[in-house]
Amino acid sequence: MGVKVQKPGDPGHPGGNRRVYVRVNFMAHRKTRIFNSVKAAEAYALAIEAKLKLGDPGDLFAKPAPPPVPKRVVTFRQAAERWLAIEGAEVKRNTNDTYESILKLHILPTFGPRPLPDITVTEVADWWAGIQARHFSRKHMVNIRTVLGHIFRRAVVSGILPRNPAEAIRGRVGREDREVRQVEWLTETELTRFLEVVERQEPRHYSFLLLLATTGMREGEALGLQVGDVDQERLKLAIRRAIRKHRVGSPKSGKARTVDVPPWSMGVLRGWIATIRAEAAVRGQEATWLFPSASGKPMDEAPMRRAFRRSLKAAGILRPLRVHDLRHTYASLALQRGVDLLVVSRQLGHKSIAITADVYAHLTPTATRAAADAFEAILTTPRRNPDATPATEHS
Repeated sequence: MGVKVQKPGDPGHPGGNRRVYVRVNFMAHRKTRIFNSVKAAEAYALAIEAKLKLGDPGDLFAKPAPPPVPKRVVTFRQAAERWLAIEGAEVKRNTNDTYESILKLHILPTFGPRPLPDITVTEVADWWAGIQARHFSRKHMVNIRTVLGHIFRRAVVSGILPRNPAEAIRGRVGREDREVRQVEWLTETELTRFLEVVERQEPRHYSFLLLLATTGMREGEALGLQVGDVDQERLKLAIRRAIRKHRVGSPKSGKARTVDVPPWSMGVLRGWIATIRAEAAVRGQEATWLFPSASGKPMDEAPMRRAFRRSLKAAGILRPLRVHDLRHTYASLALQRGVDLLVVSRQLGHKSIAITADVYAHLTPTATRAAADAFEAILTTPRRNPDATPATEHS
């Protein structure tokens, strides 16, 4: 037990250097310190020797505290990318595209480089006021708020934030100060005239547009149809996939379904399938997609939409209609013809009949008309004088 100074040349010195070693041995504890000068080493040895004589080595043998771990600063952009990677795996690709667009256009320009803990509730509220001033649709506002709130919520769960700053804008979407647009559709006369024009002037797109108008399927669902999805005998189509932005995915509802096809439309499809099979044979291929491009891949919707607009103009229909309005045309005409709302809802692939009723309720006036007629009968029925003698009494 004690303190020993080892200078160059002393026994036990490792050699090969000019440094001085001070070795301390106290109650089975050992410690060595290295000095560049003999004077500093001897001064240290004297101080330690005095402590050991008093039986108090102090903190001589205490383990040095580990260096502090620098706190990792997480920026909003990093949190958003992490959230998008996790959330994107759980949602459809189209929904993920919407999230990415919202982040790029509305959120990251303001909060992207900021450390998450530095973003205050007041800043979020001020930013939201700016978003509201841009008069986006209510649906778009809800989507923006949802994305921001979910990113902060994940940061709270991860322990990065003590609270969610987006709580300040919960419920603050407001009402739309604009006219509510009802669905547009073609009347029976307009639809007949339109299809005649398409068949005559745009034969390449006739079967596609006819199918949209007579089955109610979505544009992307029709683009995703394959020849094997057509059941010519049972007059049915299997909706198994949809194409949007040139990507193949599941239908909007996430579920496959079967739609019924009128015999006339199936007859047109039968001829169309024969045509595309012949064209595929010329290319040395087999016909896979029901509506292929010249190369055999799924058709690009842009030429079809141009043909749709040209045909509307040629048919004298000058309202600003979209291809999607053929789906509304199917539902509207079916309901006006007395087809049950539940049947139309299933054909359209809505998640619930409530969606169909909400969109097309103004096209099924019979229920509300019946209620109005009932009250009309109540109000116009001849009424007796309440003070008159009851009819069951006799004088």
